[in-house]
Amino acid sequence: MRFRLFVIFILAVFVAGIFFAEPALAWEKGHMKVVPAAKYEQRWDSNIFYDTDDPKSDHMSIITPSILGEFGFGAAGKHKARVAYNVECGIFYEHTDQNYANHDVFGELFLDVNENYNIRANNTFLFTSDRAGTEFTQRILRKEDTFNAVLEMEFNKLAFDVGYSFYIIDYLSDTLDQVDRYENSGWVTGYVQVAPKTRVLAEYKYKNIKYTDDSPRDANAHYALLGVTGQIAPKVTGTAKVGFEYKKYDNSSPTDFTNAVAMIDLDWTPTERTNVHFGYEREAFESVFRDNNYYAGDHFKLNFKHKLPRNFAVIVNGMYFLNQYPKEREGDNDKRTDNIWAVGPRLEYYWKEYLVAGVGYRFKQRDSNVADRSYDDHIVYGDVKLAF
Repeated sequence: MRFRLFVIFILAVFVAGIFFAEPALAWEKGHMKVVPAAKYEQRWDSNIFYDTDDPKSDHMSIITPSILGEFGFGAAGKHKARVAYNVECGIFYEHTDQNYANHDVFGELFLDVNENYNIRANNTFLFTSDRAGTEFTQRILRKEDTFNAVLEMEFNKLAFDVGYSFYIIDYLSDTLDQVDRYENSGWVTGYVQVAPKTRVLAEYKYKNIKYTDDSPRDANAHYALLGVTGQIAPKVTGTAKVGFEYKKYDNSSPTDFTNAVAMIDLDWTPTERTNVHFGYEREAFESVFRDNNYYAGDHFKLNFKHKLPRNFAVIVNGMYFLNQYPKEREGDNDKRTDNIWAVGPRLEYYWKEYLVAGVGYRFKQRDSNVADRSYDDHIVYGDVKLAF
């Protein structure tokens, strides 16, 4: 019955898109623009608790309304202010105690001071229980806030960025109070133009980490990086930085991190219809487990998109994370190592400028040398997004 209702909904939106669609209905006046949107997804998940021995499946509906506002001010609206908000509401059909609402608020300010100086600042606030990119298998409610500000300076073939970042995370659980923390970071990046669309760079970054209830885990980190940005190769653009990090914790020097790090973000466009995005990050990520200050992560991400005739597109998302912990946890026989990988093919149909539907499948697996930390997860879904 639920599947039939979803099919009827999809067909109704499809017919409306064909016969009644007009151009996108974003509200615009002068240098101001407001774009509301909504997304509906129907999903089946084979392992909603990421359980190894007794996986539980469930159907769910996910509704995500959102709104984006943009305002240009100054001469010809050259300065920009943006704000966006969305809330993802997940409704489980059987395990209703797992229902959730993830809130995401984003604000950005860009000041085009003159031809040599720009200022960018943004802030992202999350009220969420999303497990993506975390060590959690259960939904853990938390608040996260990230602020970034950068002064960009450019003089002929030389350019400089001076930046500051503040990050805070507050777990709304008494058992996780000891891993609440905040981070202050500052960095300086220098660029030299070596080709019309290519610059080499050198960067130094300092980060201070403070745990509110576990001060011995406080740390200071120093990064030194070299890289390139812009047109890196024919049809390849992006940024690649590699270097070294020294992260020293107050509690125990054997768990300090002294190793290579990297941040790579590349776009390859071999044809007008095809785009491939590749990302890689190697870093010492803070751990929520008290036995380890951090885990060393090698994180690979890949997105492939190819536009087909008749407004169709095929998309494939993939990821592989290798997470390695420096110390054995109490009760384990070895230092924990997790191999996490996922793949997700998707077919999209662009009915109109503002109306997109998709169906897809995702498989995710965590293979850990700690047996009860491994799991498999299958997801089948369909969705419709409408931007007014």
